[in-house]
Amino acid sequence: MSEISLIPLGGAGEIGKNITVLRQDDAILVVDAGLSFPTDEMHGVDIVIPDYTYLRQNADKVVGIVLTHGHEDHVGALPYILSELDVPVYGTELTIALVKRKLNEPGRKTLGTLHTITPGERFQVGPFEVEPIHMTHSLPQSCALAIRTAIGIVLFSGDFKIDFTPIDGKLSDIARLGELGDEGVTVLLSDCTNVEFSGWSPSERTVRAGFERVFRDAPGRILITTFASNLHRLQQAFDVSKQFGRKVAIAGRSMEQTTSIGRKLGIIRADDGIFVSLDECEEIPDARLTILATGSQGEPLAALNRIATEAHRQLYVKQGDTVIYSARPIPGNEAAIYQTINRLFRQGANVVYGPEEGVHVSGHGYAEELRMLINLTRPDYIVPVHGEPRHVHHYLQLAEEMGYSDESVVVMENGMQLIVEREGARYGEPVPCGRILVDAAALAGVPEETLRDRSTLARDGVIVITVAIDSDAGQVVGEPEVSARGVLTGDGELDELRTVLKATLASLTLADLKDVTGVELRIDESARRYLRKQMRRYPLVVASVVDV
Repeated sequence: MSEISLIPLGGAGEIGKNITVLRQDDAILVVDAGLSFPTDEMHGVDIVIPDYTYLRQNADKVVGIVLTHGHEDHVGALPYILSELDVPVYGTELTIALVKRKLNEPGRKTLGTLHTITPGERFQVGPFEVEPIHMTHSLPQSCALAIRTAIGIVLFSGDFKIDFTPIDGKLSDIARLGELGDEGVTVLLSDCTNVEFSGWSPSERTVRAGFERVFRDAPGRILITTFASNLHRLQQAFDVSKQFGRKVAIAGRSMEQTTSIGRKLGIIRADDGIFVSLDECEEIPDARLTILATGSQGEPLAALNRIATEAHRQLYVKQGDTVIYSARPIPGNEAAIYQTINRLFRQGANVVYGPEEGVHVSGHGYAEELRMLINLTRPDYIVPVHGEPRHVHHYLQLAEEMGYSDESVVVMENGMQLIVEREGARYGEPVPCGRILVDAAALAGVPEETLRDRSTLARDGVIVITVAIDSDAGQVVGEPEVSARGVLTGDGELDELRTVLKATLASLTLADLKDVTGVELRIDESARRYLRKQMRRYPLVVASVVDV
């Protein structure tokens, strides 16, 4: 009996770290391999990637990784996965160029081979026939993937919108989607990020009018921040700057790199004469200068935040500056973004932000576009992905309104296994999944215990206790030393803690004092008990016993 398994290792019930396993017999095809960004409580964590233990356990079965497009939440985990798995990777020309940039970073060693694919041209990966289908999105060369399997077509929508006036003139291949619907789509995995918005998403082309309005009124320099990968948005920034006689400088390594890649591939069209270096900015009249800056998500090390905090080597805020915030906050980044915006206002800049300003549109389709995809493809089963639980809830309502039953719309969580046969679908045994935390040094695998300690340290502070003992003689040397950092204590409370610790040490036998590790544990337990019960404090306790 023919069957396949669909297993999201990330991206189900969440936005970010998209990665899905498609398994048929002993062959595994992976669709996307993305990252997500840390939340506020993930202190010291730089990025979050999916736990790919399942792929590691089945490395000999993985026939390839196919990418829908080059955004970080779809390709950002590749360097980590390819450090262990030697498998081919497939993506469009731009997607592969963006991936190469990540894989070629200094000190990074990766396995695998990269292969360029073309929308409309089918290719074989193990037992799977893959057909990329061009879709409009905020990043050029984005694709849906129609994968032919033993039980029919599995269609991954990827991130998409139905933009009828795209910047590059390349429409979503609606006709091909309709043909697939006629052929028969067994499972549709659909983006549901913007299901809460009724109607149709605005075209990327509408951003130009918002830019023109700001450019027309701006008295001085204009700084624009957006995702570095949004090449269509960058193209409009170049076009409007040229229209208003402005030169363009780029602040931020990732934006410099993607602009270079876009120009090399012919996706960005801009004359050499429009560009100036950051060192030349002071020579250009303020009213004739545009600066494109990274940092649309409030990243601490990005150019815009360093400008706002007066930490940038070449740029600073001037009176009369106008900053265009051409992006939407990723959930969890709002606080950092508004902190940057507030700093810019405080230093005299005018910041243009928010949906009412018309300087940003989403790359994800609204409700009518999601309905259109369902109508075109008419799948037997629908799996909403790339959305949080509230998005999935609204998507279920949308599908129900279109006549789909509860059995036909499948809610998945990371690690769940959906087994699809010609006769129907059922849930299988879950597989290992979770998250891997990567710190600022790009070291993967920050333990959850370490994360909890960091959160406790940030919230409640730390108390360090040092005790000296002579284990040979079995006696305590001197009195316990107690120091507190970030802990609010009342008068005499630390002295009381020292008294409690002295009593604990006095209760230890000669044999107890010969066990350094045991003494450390008793001190730790005694201190935590006192802090919890008497002081109502829960700081991180670090007990250290020195054997003199």
